[in-house]
Amino acid sequence: MTDAAPLPTPQRPDTADVARLADYGAPLLQALAARDVALPATPGDGLVEALARIALALQAADPARLRRQESWWGRLLGRDVEREAAGRGLQSQLGVLALQAREQAQQLQQHMAVRATAISTTGQAAEALQAWADAAAADVPALQGAGQEALAARIDHLQRLAALRRIEAGHWQLLQQQDEVLLQRFARIHDVLLPAWRQAALAAQAATGAVRAGQAATLHAQIDDEVAAAQARLR
Repeated sequence: MTDAAPLPTPQRPDTADVARLADYGAPLLQALAARDVALPATPGDGLVEALARIALALQAADPARLRRQESWWGRLLGRDVEREAAGRGLQSQLGVLALQAREQAQQLQQHMAVRATAISTTGQAAEALQAWADAAAADVPALQGAGQEALAARIDHLQRLAALRRIEAGHWQLLQQQDEVLLQRFARIHDVLLPAWRQAALAAQAATGAVRAGQAATLHAQIDDEVAAAQARLR
C-alpha cells in the first residue's frame, strides 16, 4: 500500500441548495474510495496448513498415538491407516515442509505489515468522517424544510460510515493479534520443538533408550498441541 494523499479537511456547507446539501462530504468520500484496499480475510491459513503437514509427518512415526487421536468411527473407516500412510509419505520431506512453513510465515509477516497500514488509514478515515459530520452539525438548525432534512440525513450517513470504519479497524486489529500469536507458535515449533524432536528421535534410534524415546514422544505431543491451537483460529 503506497502513501495516501492527505484527506480533505471539512468544508462547512454555505448554501441552502438541497442537492448540494444532500451531497455534503462528497470530496471526502471520493478520497476514501481511492484509498480502499481489499485484504484477504485469513492470510494465515497457509501457515496453519504447513504446520499441520509437519505434525502429520511426525505422527506417522508413532502409529499408536495416531490411532488414539482418531475416533472409533474413523478407525473403523480406516482413516488412521490413511493418515499414517500420508504421514509416512511426508516424513522424508520434513526439511521441505519446514521450508514451506518458513515461506508461509514470511508471507504472513508481509501481509501483517500491509494490514497495519490499513488499520492506520482506516482510523484516519473514521476521524475524518466524524470531523466532517461534526463540522456541519451546527448548520442544521439554521436551515429549514427540505434543506435541513437533507443535511441532517447526510450527517447521519457520515457518522454511520465513521462507526463502520472504527469497527473495521478493530476487526483488523484483532486479526493482527491472532496472527502474531500464530507466528509465535510457528517460531516455537520451527525453532525449538522440531529441532529438539529430531535430536531426541535420532538418539532414540541410536541408543534405543526409553528415556530418549519418551523425550521424543513428549516433544511430539507439544508440537501437536501447538498445531491444534493454531488450527483453532480457523473455526
